[in-house]
Amino acid sequence: MEQKNVSERLRALAMDDKRRPETARLRDVFNDVEAALTAGISQADVLAELHKSGYTMTMASFKSALQRIRKERSKNQPTNPGAKSATTTVGAAPEGSGVEETSPAADDLSGLDKKQRRERLGDQFIKPINPLLKQIKEHKK
Repeated sequence: MEQKNVSERLRALAMDDKRRPETARLRDVFNDVEAALTAGISQADVLAELHKSGYTMTMASFKSALQRIRKERSKNQPTNPGAKSATTTVGAAPEGSGVEETSPAADDLSGLDKKQRRERLGDQFIKPINPLLKQIKEHKK
């Protein structure tokens, strides 16, 4: 009986957000944070939303925590060259909806760094209003 009580108390501690470090709580919502950042939402806007949910971390501690979590996750993920990239699901329509996927295929993003992938994904949703900007952008490619 004593072991059951200890187990229940430990589980209660693990679920108590007030006692858990903010980085541990950030790990719980990390996939959503990364999805927002990949979609082009600024770190400041993401942090503002986290503040609304009770987080108190500064921008510097937020960036540091993101780096640590990304590093942890990169160590834990197996390297599989045939695996689909996480960016292929951004903007994807529900299966069977008849709507084509809006994100580029994983092949289109291979060889690009993180910033270039994010910009390529953002370009799908942001249309230049000035034709001159479009010409400049095409000239850079």
